[in-house]
Amino acid sequence: MQFRLLTGEVIPLADREFLWIALHRYLLLFYALIVAFVFVANANSARDAVPLELKVMGYGATVLFGVLVLFTSVAVIGRITLRRTGRQIIPFPAILAITVGCSVLFGEALSPWLYGDPPASVSQVLMKIGFYLVIIEVAAAVVMYVLLPRILSHVRGGAYRSILDLIHKPEVAMPPAPLRLADHDLTADSLIRIGVDGDVIRVVTSDGTRVTQGPLTHLIDLLPAELGILVHRSDWVARAAVVGTTRIGRGRALRLRNGDVVRVASSRDAVVAEWLRQNGLV
Repeated sequence: MQFRLLTGEVIPLADREFLWIALHRYLLLFYALIVAFVFVANANSARDAVPLELKVMGYGATVLFGVLVLFTSVAVIGRITLRRTGRQIIPFPAILAITVGCSVLFGEALSPWLYGDPPASVSQVLMKIGFYLVIIEVAAAVVMYVLLPRILSHVRGGAYRSILDLIHKPEVAMPPAPLRLADHDLTADSLIRIGVDGDVIRVVTSDGTRVTQGPLTHLIDLLPAELGILVHRSDWVARAAVVGTTRIGRGRALRLRNGDVVRVASSRDAVVAEWLRQNGLV
């Protein structure tokens, strides 16, 4: 999963990490501060006459509804981007805009029933959406920059000092490196996968398939470690060839740029999952 911030930075997240982030105690405190801000922003003589517990219920329900919209939007947009690009992409500012808009509409629909307020006009609702959108977007951006490294340090058991430690750094384009693999001349960027097929080893590249002799581990030892990963005792895949993930039964599998789908061994799943996250492939 790729988590995109307001200023364009991309943070790679593993499966379910967004859920743990959104429910972390720091963000629960942030939600409580939003409720407090709504109290202040809606303070007027008419609203001051409303019992405190009624306002807490109304404002709290509005923020809770917004959190539910946030989770739903992440799930829906993540599924759409996965289908279209092979990766889950979460554009946080856009999702936050959807969340704020839905929350304001929900709150306006609730106000006449809960507080006896007259229905707001369209222009009033749009002004309120614009006001909250600016405030919440800026506040959320600051919170993410300050708290996301700490939250992910807790979730992952690491030690991230700043947002820069979380950002996936794109690699500088380099000319294709020549490789000599089992008497075959290859380039690193053409490699897709290497797999055992009966008594032979098949080296699949963008230029075709070469057949050679094993063992597979000997061939892999000839390759730079950062070029790819062994996902199964009989399959190695190149990092540049991975375009997404899928499931085969209960197990993880990788989708490659040539259309192949390679199953990940259960014994290698944790290692491969971390490798995918570090390389911004999920």
